[in-house]
Amino acid sequence: MNFSVIIPTYNRSHLLNRAITSVLQQSYHSLELLIIDDGSTDSTDKILAKIQDPRLKIIKLEKNSGVSTARNIGIRNARYSWLAFLDSDDEWWPTKLEE
Repeated sequence: MNFSVIIPTYNRSHLLNRAITSVLQQSYHSLELLIIDDGSTDSTDKILAKIQDPRLKIIKLEKNSGVSTARNIGIRNARYSWLAFLDSDDEWWPTKLEE
């Protein structure tokens, strides 16, 4: 079973790395992580550029369209049928997907 994890974000560069790390360090590794940058104007792009993981896919929207639109774009771009959502100001316990 593979998961598509979707994180929509807007101007949360100061919190985003924590959320991303909590997904990429899951005990269950069969996942892709889609970050939907909803038109951020802060340093989100710089934070994302530093992360080198083949499971990471970044989709940058030109303008802020809202969290629902960002989530729907993530769903449309997901490769797997099992979806998991995480807000960019939150984090997961290391075994969330495994459990």
